[in-house]
Amino acid sequence: MPPRKRARSETCATPPPELPSPGPAKRRAVCSSPPPPQPEHTTPHPVLPLTQENLQALEDSQQSSPGSPGPLNPAMSRLPSPTRPNNNLDTSLKLAAYHIFVDYGRELPPALKEHVSTIILAPRGVGVPPSPNAAKIKQQRRVAAQQNERNGIKRIEPYMLFRGAAEDDPRVLPAPLVYSKDEINLHRYFLPPAPDRTVKQDWKELSQPRPDTAIGYVTRRDAQSTEPPSATAFTAEEERLLDAFCLTQYLHFPFLTSQWKTPNSNENISHAHNQAARDGAVIVNYLHSFYSLAYPDHEPGPIDIVHYSLTCDLHTAQIWVHWRDEEGHHMEIIFEFSLREVEEIVQARGILKNILNHAIGDRLAKIKSALPAFEKSRARGKGPTVRAGMSTVAPSEVGSDLRFQPPMTPDESNCKARPALLRRSKKRLKGLRWV
Repeated sequence: MPPRKRARSETCATPPPELPSPGPAKRRAVCSSPPPPQPEHTTPHPVLPLTQENLQALEDSQQSSPGSPGPLNPAMSRLPSPTRPNNNLDTSLKLAAYHIFVDYGRELPPALKEHVSTIILAPRGVGVPPSPNAAKIKQQRRVAAQQNERNGIKRIEPYMLFRGAAEDDPRVLPAPLVYSKDEINLHRYFLPPAPDRTVKQDWKELSQPRPDTAIGYVTRRDAQSTEPPSATAFTAEEERLLDAFCLTQYLHFPFLTSQWKTPNSNENISHAHNQAARDGAVIVNYLHSFYSLAYPDHEPGPIDIVHYSLTCDLHTAQIWVHWRDEEGHHMEIIFEFSLREVEEIVQARGILKNILNHAIGDRLAKIKSALPAFEKSRARGKGPTVRAGMSTVAPSEVGSDLRFQPPMTPDESNCKARPALLRRSKKRLKGLRWV
């Protein structure tokens, strides 16, 4: 009997492979290799808004602990960096790298400071009635704040800013010689260039300048579309001269732009400030180039190239002044007000009306007086040729896939005769797109 027990014990210890037995299977389960280690983070990552600040925080946390292997979502594996443009969300750091300084508390040049204090901020006259639009703005504010950005703007902007006579808007009194356009692209040629190669490599180019609204002098095309035709600021000959030096084909010499945000949008008032600074820098550069071509022996004065803008989030709003000097471009606040207070809105409307009156008065007269000298300079071949094209058309009008269009030569104009040449031309342009 004892030998048989030992035989059974040996058989159980080393069973033949062809004989199934539940006992060894259990031992195999116990002796199997341990499971692979689980990741340290067993809980899902919190879902955060996709903002520049959150992306930068993620990058900083990984750089501070490079040895930590934490798994990343594939969608987040491409870490953001200053070298990646962020559409129209140019940060204040990026703008500063391009020497565009937003709300730095810079002192206005003496001539501009006097102009703003005596002309732009001048109070209404004693006999001038207050704006009736102020009460409408306060009345519409609550409803507008519940809308998306575009619908919210539509409820407030016509009463806050201005409509031209050619727009035939029955809600407000028309202003002469001007026109208001929504979401038009300004020509990228006049964007401030990167001060050096490092800035361009680190930050890439500035985003497409595109104000929510832009108010400038009406074109003859828009003025003649009304019955009877509206008055225009420039003659047909003057418009022809400006066609080859074009900031936008929809307006002449914008003087007031705006950027808006709503509580339901993904952006806040700081984004509006940065976008307004970018737009203002483009318009200031355009005016500076215009006067430099007209009077090459004189540096344009700050009043000649000044621009104004409004930013609003439907709670508060700010009026800004833009100019440039040797240091760069500057944007400083000249008035801030609440959309809940009628008296403050009345005061803001008075300031905006002063900007309008100056634009259709002294500013327009100064531009028109410079046109003959500008024409002579252009006749001598001075200055670039900047024509209206796809860069000045809003994506909503032609689609978001905008491309550069090369100037057509006489041979290239015949598409049927030279298809191979056109194909080669398009191939060379592959990859060139507007931001």
